Amino acid sequence: MRAINVLLAIAISLLLFVLTFEGGLRVIGMAPPRTINQFDSATGWTKRPGATARKSTREYDVTFEINELGLRDDPMESPAKPAGAFRVLCLGDSFTLGYTVERENLFVDQLERWWKSENRRVNVINAGTEGYSTDQQAVWLKEHGEEFAPDVVLLFPYDNDLYWNGQESYGGFPKPRFDAQGRLEERVLDDPGERGWLRKTAIGHLASKLVEPPDQTHRFSPAGSERMIEREFAVVLDQPPGFITDAVARTGGALRFLAGHCRDLDARLVVVPLPSHSAIYPAHAERFGRRYLGLEPEEWNPDLPVGTMLELCGKLGIETLDCRPALRAAAEAGEQLYFDVDWHLNETGNLALAGFLHRALDVDLAVFPEGHRAMDAGIAPRIIAPAPSRTWLKVFGVLWVLLTALYYGTYPDERKWQPPLKVCAMLTAVFCIVLGGEWLLGCLPASLAQFLLLIFVVGLAIFILYKLGRRLGTILELFKAFTLRGHWYLMPLVVVLLTIGSLLVVAASSPLVAPFIYTLF
Repeated sequence: MRAINVLLAIAISLLLFVLTFEGGLRVIGMAPPRTINQFDSATGWTKRPGATARKSTREYDVTFEINELGLRDDPMESPAKPAGAFRVLCLGDSFTLGYTVERENLFVDQLERWWKSENRRVNVINAGTEGYSTDQQAVWLKEHGEEFAPDVVLLFPYDNDLYWNGQESYGGFPKPRFDAQGRLEERVLDDPGERGWLRKTAIGHLASKLVEPPDQTHRFSPAGSERMIEREFAVVLDQPPGFITDAVARTGGALRFLAGHCRDLDARLVVVPLPSHSAIYPAHAERFGRRYLGLEPEEWNPDLPVGTMLELCGKLGIETLDCRPALRAAAEAGEQLYFDVDWHLNETGNLALAGFLHRALDVDLAVFPEGHRAMDAGIAPRIIAPAPSRTWLKVFGVLWVLLTALYYGTYPDERKWQPPLKVCAMLTAVFCIVLGGEWLLGCLPASLAQFLLLIFVVGLAIFILYKLGRRLGTILELFKAFTLRGHWYLMPLVVVLLTIGSLLVVAASSPLVAPFIYTLF
């Protein structure tokens, strides 16, 4: 029986360590990424009906709510078009989905509000899906176009669509592909399955990053550059490699198929290629070229992807809109349209795109028939700022009151004015570490931010062990004693008391590092 108790004590100790490590990784943002997507046998993946998720960085904080039909849109009981409504269906990738902005600031929803304020009976459907390329958008319309019955289909391709239209998979998921003549390849898309239970843990996610070699499948070294770059960036090269030539031909096939299906649905197709940050801001293009391509400005052209898409549509007789002049005019007026770190349009960029589309669709292309044109002046959209969060102020205030009261009770001989100031100073240091560190890490790429945060936590742990010194031997002796005696039921209490006690001892002996230790709590 004693042996069983000892084994139980060891098992519980290990379990507590694993749970603590797992929780710590999740706190510092190293949990496995949540997804709103699921496998789909036609398109490769689609949004999961009813899914919710939140994505937060220094630049944006976005909540995704997917409705019953698998769309980031208003609740819908049925895909059927309301009687007498004019329906505009938007196809695209993360730009159209609104990967970095809340719905109220997304150009799709801004347009719909604007049109409705003009007393039009317009219904806008957002079918944007993260990671989709043109071929998947075409297949989605084939599968769902008839039930949604759009009058106008707006396609918003981005630069990297050109490359991924030539691939059979993306991010581990299979995807459909067309040939240059617009024929869909006949092959079964196999479900890659969900991640194993270990991959769903933060520990397993970290281990996979450390153990698995980096995937070089979609990287290559272009002529004139000494570094490996993403293959999807090859679309900006003046002399594109052969795999881009093939991908562009397949993109033409996907557009041909999409145009044909729109004709079958009696829907008008308009393609609006979305330019990259580099295509709008020359200064960003220079930084991007040197940092990600290893090339000088004269060796590549950020306008090539949009130009290629417009040329393909021209050959197929597909209507297009070029939003670059409008976005460049906004940029020259001092507007910042893209995020600094992330490559998507920010709220201002979505507002500028909505303004361009409102004028171009109504005036240049006149897509609205009689009975659906503007009846009133309407209200132009504006950026809707989220209500400022005061949660941290409330937490600060509650902690200040509680800890000050505790300080008075513990040290009654202290001068009465000292406890509030000391507690305030300590809490200010802790909150500056948390909020300032979050802001600083948000300025960096996610992978680098996670790495630096992990290094910081490991460094702090090593410092704590160093400061414990000989006390560490005493702590280990206590663990050993409780384990050998088989007091497994006391192990959680022992672990908590010794851990907190050790941290407090180090904090008391090192005032400079104390705020960092208190931050861990």
